[in-house]
Amino acid sequence: MITATSTYQQIQNWYEAFRIHLIKMGLKLGYREDEINDLIHQFYLDLLEKNVNTLSISNPGAYLSVAFKRKLIDYHRKHGKSTLINADDIIDEMQIPSIQETLEQVQTNAELIAKIRAAYQKLPPRCQKVIDLKFYKGFNTQQIAAQTGLSERTVYNNIFEGIKLLRVELNKTSPAMHLAALLSLLPLVVSESILQIF
Repeated sequence: MITATSTYQQIQNWYEAFRIHLIKMGLKLGYREDEINDLIHQFYLDLLEKNVNTLSISNPGAYLSVAFKRKLIDYHRKHGKSTLINADDIIDEMQIPSIQETLEQVQTNAELIAKIRAAYQKLPPRCQKVIDLKFYKGFNTQQIAAQTGLSERTVYNNIFEGIKLLRVELNKTSPAMHLAALLSLLPLVVSESILQIF
């Protein structure tokens, strides 16, 4: 179920992740920086007003680029801007990797996966179990609690502790690793660790 809070949070995450890209896109199209910042803010407010189903968007970078390009074109028509570069050139330059390309890139980084696997195997078994259920099997907190017999709060605390311990361990070997990279690789690490047990 999509809630207003989750939609707001996802759009906020998109704003933080893609704002710089949209600024560059607007500047290349001949807009002033103050003008483009206003347009970006209005664009994200429009997304919130429209109550966009963020879960149905598999490639937010491409979605936002195309939607923002349309907003810039509409603004151009409405305000009669004197210069406008072909917006298709900007999209072509962007080179947003597909999900498949991203997965292939991640899978080829064996050294990073090995570091995460080593850190994962150092976790207490209770943390390994809830991380397995959360990131490999895709269970939510309630489902994990039902599966393990733990309270939801204990499940949450074990996930939090496990991720915290992973970050501490990985900071020893890979200080530049971001939490997003860690979380995206966990399903691969967990699945490989489970296969090694059997």
